[in-house]
Amino acid sequence: MKKGILSLLILTSMLSFSIQAQKKTSTLKDTLDNKFDMSNYIVNLHGFIPWPTIITEPALGSFGIALAAVFISPQKKGKTEDRYRFPDITGVAGMYTLNNTWGVGALRQGSFPTIGMRYTIGAGYANANMDFYRQTYRGNELKEQFNLQPIVAVLDVSENLHKNRIFAGIRYQFTRMIVKYDFKSSLDTIFHRNFDTLFSPPDFNKNLGNLGIYLELDYRNSMFTPDKGLRLKTTYTFGRNWTASDFNFDQIVINANMFIQILKPWVCGFRTVGQVMFNDVPFYYYPYLDMRGIPMMRYQGQETLLFETEQRVDVTRRWSVVGFVGTGRTWSDSRYMSDDTWHWAGGAGFRYLVARLFKLRMGFDVAASKDQFAYYFVFGHYWNR
Repeated sequence: MKKGILSLLILTSMLSFSIQAQKKTSTLKDTLDNKFDMSNYIVNLHGFIPWPTIITEPALGSFGIALAAVFISPQKKGKTEDRYRFPDITGVAGMYTLNNTWGVGALRQGSFPTIGMRYTIGAGYANANMDFYRQTYRGNELKEQFNLQPIVAVLDVSENLHKNRIFAGIRYQFTRMIVKYDFKSSLDTIFHRNFDTLFSPPDFNKNLGNLGIYLELDYRNSMFTPDKGLRLKTTYTFGRNWTASDFNFDQIVINANMFIQILKPWVCGFRTVGQVMFNDVPFYYYPYLDMRGIPMMRYQGQETLLFETEQRVDVTRRWSVVGFVGTGRTWSDSRYMSDDTWHWAGGAGFRYLVARLFKLRMGFDVAASKDQFAYYFVFGHYWNR
C-alpha cells in the first residue's frame, strides 16, 4: 500500500496543475514543438491540489478509484544541482475498489539539502480482500480469500553519498496486521484438517516490525522514464522482538534495472529482481512475483526470481509504443507452496511525453498471463513502483 500511496501523491503533484492552468493554457505548451507539456509546472510546483486516479490491480478487483489531496511547498537548493529535486510533498489519499477493498493514508516526503538527506514519513490503514493460493496435500491448487487490515507506519531516511547518484539509507516499518477469514463459507473437511499448515491461524492479528538498510545506485538519465543508465538497489530487512515484531525473519532483495539506447528512437530495458526470505514468516508476507499481468500474491515462495524486458520505440517526439515480456518462478521448502514452473507474462501499451525536460512519460498497458488479463495506467516507468 505504501508504494501505491507514494506513486499516487507524485502523480497528483505532476498532473493536477492542469486544473490551475485552465486560464493559462499557453504555459502548458512546449516551446520546442508547441505541444502539450507540463515541464514549466514541474519546475514551479506549488499549491494545494485534489486529484482522482484509477486503480487497476487485478488482486484488488481490477478497478477502483483513488482520491488524493496534496500540498506542495517550494523546492530547496542543495549542495549539488546536477539533478532535479522535488519539493517537499505532504498529502492524504483514499481508495476504494470493486472487491470492497478500501484504504486511507498520509505521507510526508522531504529533504535537508544542505546535508544531502532525504526522508519519508507515512501512515495508513487498509481493509483489503485478497486471494491467496496454496497446494493441498493431494496436489490440487486451493484459492482462498482473506480480509487483511494492516495499520502501517513508515520512516525512511537516506543520505546522499555521491552526487545524487549513490544513496545509503535505513528504513523502519511497523505493521499491525489483522487477518479475518470466514471459516463457515466454503471450507471442506480436508481443508479444515490442513488449515494450520496452509494458512496458519497463529499468523493472525500480529505485529511486524521491520528494520532495513539499503544501498542504492542510480545512474539513469531520468528518474521517471529512462532512456539509458543503470539502477541497482540492495536491501537487507529483518524483524526481531526488539524491533516490535512477533516474527523473527530476514529478507534480502536485489533489484536491478538497465536501459540501453541502441538507436535514438529505440530503448531496450532489462529488469531482474531476486528475493530471499528466511526463518519465521507469516503466509501473507512471503515474496511474490511482481509483473504486469500477474496479480499480487498469486505466486509466493521463500525465494523468488524474475526477469523482464521492455522495448520502447518512439514513433514521434511525443508518442511511443512499448512491448514487454517476462518470466519468473518461486522456490519453497513447504510442499504447500511447491512450484517448479516458470510463469510468463507480457503485453503492450503506449506512452505520451508529458514533460520533455524531465523525460516523463505516461500511458496505458494491457497485459496477460495464464488465465489472467489486466490493464495498467503507468506514470513514469512501471519498474519504479
